[in-house]
Amino acid sequence: MRDDESRRAASRRQRRVAGDRSARIARALMQLPAPALAKLAIDDELRETIEAARAIPSPIARRRAERALAGELRRVDLGEIDTALENLQAGQVDDSRLFHAAEQWRARLIAEDAAAGEFPAGNAEPLPTLVANARRERDTGKPPGAARALFRHVLAQLKQRT
Repeated sequence: MRDDESRRAASRRQRRVAGDRSARIARALMQLPAPALAKLAIDDELRETIEAARAIPSPIARRRAERALAGELRRVDLGEIDTALENLQAGQVDDSRLFHAAEQWRARLIAEDAAAGEFPAGNAEPLPTLVANARRERDTGKPPGAARALFRHVLAQLKQRT
């Protein structure tokens, strides 16, 4: 409690802060993609409430359901859900950075001969074959199956390094 505020004002401020936090988490849960929501460790009853709110198509009714979800969230431990959301979002950022790095390495490996020697995972056996197949594919105009295989290999190697 601050020195210049009464108990009533302090209580109102705490309720407002808790309401803002639950509203922020409810909004994040409503906007989360379905596969990401499935990864969250939450109880089944809360998951059903979230899915029911997300199923509402009307914008006005959906906003009303979001506010109701925020009210439901005030009854559970928001710390665990907030931490899980932060970890999930941090993992998505790391995954996107890793995907961009893999795309850049794939492009370099196909375009430059010297790039294989600079690749962080080294120039191990499947890499030269995959690069040769991707180059042949690029030169003949075939669909990008070998380039995708090269991307998967590069991504797997980069994931092992991190």
